[in-house]
Amino acid sequence: MKKTVLFLLCSINLFAYRVENTRDREVIIYLNKVMINESLKLKDDGDKNRIIYEGISKNIDISSINLTGGDLRGVELEKNVDSNSILRSYLGKIIRAEKNGKTYDLVLLDYRKNIVGKDINTGEIYILNNPDLKLSDTEIKTENKLTMDVGKLGKKINLSYIIRGINLNISHSLDIDKMSLETWGKIYNNTGEDLENIRVKIISELSTPRAYMIKSEMADSISRGESNNRIEYKLKDKLDLKRNSEKNIKLETKKINLVERYVYWTKEYSKTPTRIVEIENISDTTIPMGRIYVWDGKNFVGDSNIGFIPNGEKYNLKLNKSFNVIIDKKIKKTYSLGNNLVKKEIEIEIKNKSNKKINLEINYDQLPEVWTKLRSSEKYEKISNRIVKFKLDIDKNSKKKFVFSYIEEKK
Repeated sequence: MKKTVLFLLCSINLFAYRVENTRDREVIIYLNKVMINESLKLKDDGDKNRIIYEGISKNIDISSINLTGGDLRGVELEKNVDSNSILRSYLGKIIRAEKNGKTYDLVLLDYRKNIVGKDINTGEIYILNNPDLKLSDTEIKTENKLTMDVGKLGKKINLSYIIRGINLNISHSLDIDKMSLETWGKIYNNTGEDLENIRVKIISELSTPRAYMIKSEMADSISRGESNNRIEYKLKDKLDLKRNSEKNIKLETKKINLVERYVYWTKEYSKTPTRIVEIENISDTTIPMGRIYVWDGKNFVGDSNIGFIPNGEKYNLKLNKSFNVIIDKKIKKTYSLGNNLVKKEIEIEIKNKSNKKINLEINYDQLPEVWTKLRSSEKYEKISNRIVKFKLDIDKNSKKKFVFSYIEEKK
């Protein structure tokens, strides 16, 4: 009888090599995909041609699976495995069940609402709840089961695959006063499973293949990819990413050069100019694309999207209107010169109520179709036939007026 029981106990475990646990798990997060690399610790269950991975993420892309250390010949994903599908074929056979640390050798009588079995030694009937039941050291209820047909299996087995459900958002925080730019990566774990004690790489790929030597102040190491077109942040510490949670990670901080200017178009309804910040990347690290949030001291002054900014390149950020700068324009004088010629004098007044000196561009875009002899107390640049630009430096807490004139030819 003892031999028969042992045979039946072995016969219920048809799982081949079973993944007992995973080690050294690495998550590589791109903007549009996530790659998982992990080492597999296997338990030999008798069948040398298969590996069973229970509890694999339901978001796995099985077409992306790559196995090193074995010849992968086929893959099958079985979703939502439950006790019914496992135990159906074992009615009337002997199973070994565990509950609350106690082991039972039972003849299976029912498996649906509860596990009902008759103890082979005492004849006592036991009712065990499915969620608490273990079968041969493995929990019966598993979310997904991955079966891999393999050959030439080695001692060290590594598995890589792409999953859905992890999202990356790269953003920047710019401090105008300190001329400092912080780069952050926010990771959302929507895979439905906990990712514990994992190594993380965050990769932002350049839009076009360009080679840059990458170095980060905050990340453990950053290296170039083979195609020389990506920024790789390798985090020093391992992370725990709980399901349905997010984690915000500072990737680096760098110094940048800033030039501020205020731009005003006279046709605009508003009397306030637009504030523009020109960023110059003076570090040896390319700034990755993302959303940038701009602060002037404690005041939030705007946000925008930015593209990749390589070393030595500049990028203009169009921020919010500045209500500390007021511009008023008016026609001061108009008089006829005869022969359909009219001379107009335009007065522009600027009030700078801020505590800093500003650089202001005023684009006068209301010139007539035909004009001549523009005279001004300030230097100007002709942009087009109907637009001239004035560049002014306005001291803090000050006012400034200037006048210009032109002769319009009436048709």
